[in-house]
Amino acid sequence: MTKPLIYRAAVIPYVIEDGIVKMMFMKPSNTQYGGDNFQIAKGRIEDGETAEQTARREGYEELGLREDNILTFNELGVFLGRTTFYVVGVADKTAFDQPHFETDETRWMTFEEFQKEGRDIHRSVVQSAMNLIEFAEGLI
Repeated sequence: MTKPLIYRAAVIPYVIEDGIVKMMFMKPSNTQYGGDNFQIAKGRIEDGETAEQTARREGYEELGLREDNILTFNELGVFLGRTTFYVVGVADKTAFDQPHFETDETRWMTFEEFQKEGRDIHRSVVQSAMNLIEFAEGLI
């Protein structure tokens, strides 16, 4: 019997402070879900959901990302086989709700900080996110 393919969606919120891009990442409360490094908030696309709807839901559940705090919502692309990633500009980095119990910790990080403390498998995605953000925001 073949296991069904699992499709996921993920979200990377960001702000720019003094010309420096900071992105929000999370550590799961259970290391079984990605280890103990910071990672991108993501989850399974449920029946009847689009990838964007999943990314918004997971952003709220795992990061506390509120809809009223979103300025831009851009698709980054599909990475890691079957995960659609989104990059989300936010108005206020403090205007987040408490994340779901699945999240142990959230942190705003620069690209360099994530490269040191982030999950290995997500580093190339974060590099692509950084490239998109810098281009979209006119930083390069």
